[in-house]
Amino acid sequence: MTNELPAKRGDLKRYEQAIRHGWEMPDEIYRALPRVLTTILAKGTAREQVAAARVLAQLHAQNNADQPRLSMVAHKHQHEVLPVAAGDLNDRRRELLARVAAIR
Repeated sequence: MTNELPAKRGDLKRYEQAIRHGWEMPDEIYRALPRVLTTILAKGTAREQVAAARVLAQLHAQNNADQPRLSMVAHKHQHEVLPVAAGDLNDRRRELLARVAAIR
């Protein structure tokens, strides 16, 4: 592979699509993409800059998707469900209704 990746707008759209869909890409492309995208963002046309920004956003989304979200990791608890016999169900209902009446 050459030192430079194809960096036309159409090529950038294909890179974005490949990243979004999780298609296999050679490691050389992944290593070269940040340098190429940075160059385009600094010196490219407005349309190329937008396409490069989309590829960067897709790379960022992929990186974040690989890491578990802290809110999902920290939220580990189980709801305890106690078995209730059929005869006890009416007693539990009366108890619950009494609690609700006391609140009102």
